[in-house]
Amino acid sequence: MKKIGFLFLAMATILVVSSCSNKKSQTREEQIEEFRGMLTASDTTQMLQLCDNAMELLKGKKIDEVIASLYEYNDSTQELTPLSDELKGRLQRQFNRFPVLNYERKYYSFMLEGCNDVKYEITFATAEQTGGAPATTMFMFNPVKVDDQWKLCVKTQDKAIDEDKQLEMHKDL
Repeated sequence: MKKIGFLFLAMATILVVSSCSNKKSQTREEQIEEFRGMLTASDTTQMLQLCDNAMELLKGKKIDEVIASLYEYNDSTQELTPLSDELKGRLQRQFNRFPVLNYERKYYSFMLEGCNDVKYEITFATAEQTGGAPATTMFMFNPVKVDDQWKLCVKTQDKAIDEDKQLEMHKDL
């Protein structure tokens, strides 16, 4: 009877260890599919509303308010941290130099907990100001879901969009 108990305990231990190691050995595509499978329509609404609200505040010249609400996401530790002073300054200069007169959401994409894209085209000078076509630039947010809440992070060039991994959830608007 002890042998059966020991055998059962050994099998259970092997099963637990192998299930934990399987998660780590998932491919990126499997991780993306798992994350997307946990999302709801409410997640999409919340995430887009968070980004659109930030853009409205930028359009209303409330740059400091938006910057104060942004985070940086560390992919390796899966932690949110307030923006560094350097990044705050860079964003402040960017939005003062290129004010949001108008904006259009170009697309959004769910990838992983800490890697999602919401891209906007920002008009910072009108056709009358330029003497031709309106002047535009692009800006991206990286909304992340932490503790079942969406937080707004910024996309920086070192964390640029991974276009090869956009798969079918890429939304053209």
